[in-house]
Amino acid sequence: MRNIFFSSLILLLVTNHIFTDIIDKTAATVKLEKLEVITVKQLRQKIEAIENRTKIKLNLEDRNKLLDLLIGEILISQAASMEKITVTKSEINARIKLAKKTGGLSLNLNRELTDTEFRSLIQQSGLTWDEYIKQMEKVSIQQKYVMQKKQPFFDSIAEPAEDEIEDFYQSNKTAFVSPDMVRFKHIFIDTRNLTEKKEKDQAQNRAEEIYRELQNGIPFEDLVVKYSDDKSSRYKGGDFGYLRRDDQARKQLLGKEFFEAPFKMKEGEISGVLKSNIGFHIIKIAEIVPFKLLKLNDKIPPQSKVTVRDEIRAQLMQRKQAEYYQQALLDLLEELKKKAEIKIFENNISW
Repeated sequence: MRNIFFSSLILLLVTNHIFTDIIDKTAATVKLEKLEVITVKQLRQKIEAIENRTKIKLNLEDRNKLLDLLIGEILISQAASMEKITVTKSEINARIKLAKKTGGLSLNLNRELTDTEFRSLIQQSGLTWDEYIKQMEKVSIQQKYVMQKKQPFFDSIAEPAEDEIEDFYQSNKTAFVSPDMVRFKHIFIDTRNLTEKKEKDQAQNRAEEIYRELQNGIPFEDLVVKYSDDKSSRYKGGDFGYLRRDDQARKQLLGKEFFEAPFKMKEGEISGVLKSNIGFHIIKIAEIVPFKLLKLNDKIPPQSKVTVRDEIRAQLMQRKQAEYYQQALLDLLEELKKKAEIKIFENNISW
């Protein structure tokens, strides 16, 4: 009985050791400032995330490349720590604001994304908000470190030459267009918080009464101030801003029928009561901007002081900066690898 007990105990201990070893096997160790361990579990989680997103199975070469990236992250993080490099909350907020602006432009919204829209996009990417902020902090510190260590290298970047700008334009001229746009003013009756049919009918009746006042000669702008639920435009004559024909996000928000209506009207024309997904509108066309293929010296509409030439110059400069940054990062990593103690456990990652 005693032998059976000890045999069972040994079996339990051995089994538990094997289980723990499987879960916590080491993929690599890295030491520049302090020893850090990359476990097989951590590596697998990264691999699975990439495979789920790309639907492509990573082979051994891919796994080794990913492991090298993780090692690089640790080296940069430790090197930045040794240099006392940090980022402030205001710096992170500035990056978020820039990301919201870039996101809005990429979706043709002519505005930056709202907090809700931006957080929704982050969630769709598979990250929680906290994970996104941590990643942004890590990337910001890395970029700050690289920029500080390689500043003379970045200072040597030359401005794009005129022939580069011309070549880029000629190769991509069909991308530089001004789509059909219309700018209008509106008197808006909001129905987004109304759930009962009776309430929505009352809102429509209210819009119809406003339209009758308009027909009786009351100035459009006076009725905007008196009745419109759009607080942002109420004291700006009801200015809705520019609506682009290719703005799919607004088309979905407002509804196809309402979205198409302004493009069928003439400048100065006033509509009847129009229904959108968010309420009732009476609109007045302020400006019509027809489709146009833009030339190098044309300003990018609407209401922009930036020309196509300026935009191309900025794009080319950003491309050069990205190339220089990548080279600077690789150079720094080679320098850090020579100083660091790195051990890769090949047998643990050759599944």
